Amino acid sequence: MTAKQFFKSTAFKCIAVLLSIVLICGILLTICNSLFYVSAEERTARAVAKVFPGEEVTFEEDSVNTRYADTNNYTVEQAFTMTGTREGQYLLSIIGKNGYNSGTVTCWILVDAVSGTAADPGSFNGISKVVITGNEKQSFINNIGDSDIQAVIDRQDEDGFSAYSSSGITTGATFSLGAITNAMNGAKTYTESVYCGLVNPYEEWIASANITSATTYTVEDGVVTYNIVTAANSPAASFTIEIVVGTDKTITSYTILVDGTQNWSSDAIYDSFVGKDAAFFAGVIGENGEIRDNSNFGSNGISTGATFSNYLCLSAALFATANYDTAVAEGGNA
Repeated sequence: MTAKQFFKSTAFKCIAVLLSIVLICGILLTICNSLFYVSAEERTARAVAKVFPGEEVTFEEDSVNTRYADTNNYTVEQAFTMTGTREGQYLLSIIGKNGYNSGTVTCWILVDAVSGTAADPGSFNGISKVVITGNEKQSFINNIGDSDIQAVIDRQDEDGFSAYSSSGITTGATFSLGAITNAMNGAKTYTESVYCGLVNPYEEWIASANITSATTYTVEDGVVTYNIVTAANSPAASFTIEIVVGTDKTITSYTILVDGTQNWSSDAIYDSFVGKDAAFFAGVIGENGEIRDNSNFGSNGISTGATFSNYLCLSAALFATANYDTAVAEGGNA
């Protein structure tokens, strides 16, 4: 076939049409990209506007402190210090984990706090507002209304408040609200650690992610008695548990003083802690409490009727046994 015949052939015409289509599509995509491109700054401005509708606000974006930004329950994506009329507030974009079907809920959370340092700590003064901006696999999240989120926020006004909890709040989207609550507790912990300078004394201890700074312990004749206050693991609320660990580094006594299930399913909490050591608990939830899988609980003979509560109770047991040597060396702090 000569060149002249090729250019007159059907094959060449098909190639020419296809190249024309590709060229036109490329031009259209370029135009659309220019018309509809949204910068990171604009996306942030739009998100902030949802938190402060109709209000002109000023803020400074902060670098996310990676040391405190990612846990089993939440991930801090962005952090802002509010300025001007909103000075004294912090705005955080946080992904709350462990929702329905292991999904997530992303929230913008407005926090009130007094800044400080480890030498001169400030204070966490509560959450003012929570706005849901996204989710993954949360089929019933539309069942959650502003009043439900406000009910969780109002928990900060209760006596003895240590963590936000969705326990007792009926929505038809229990696990989605739990993920939102996890984001709120993440906002509290992150703000306290990064902005307020309130360092958890157990931060460097083994499996301490679910152990709050309200925890105390005493040491006498090699026996460590802990009074552990856990974080919440929504829908389970915070537990207070007295755990005694003997010189053989096994639990000799395990007493729940404040039941985070609030009797919702407390009969399903594992009750065979006595005689177990750190190796047993690490085998169930991982060396740092990273395993939350129901099937892993079941394979170790632990009821899953109160999975979220059991996870906290097992975390407390792991913390108490794994840190026996450290506790003895430190001598107590009650």
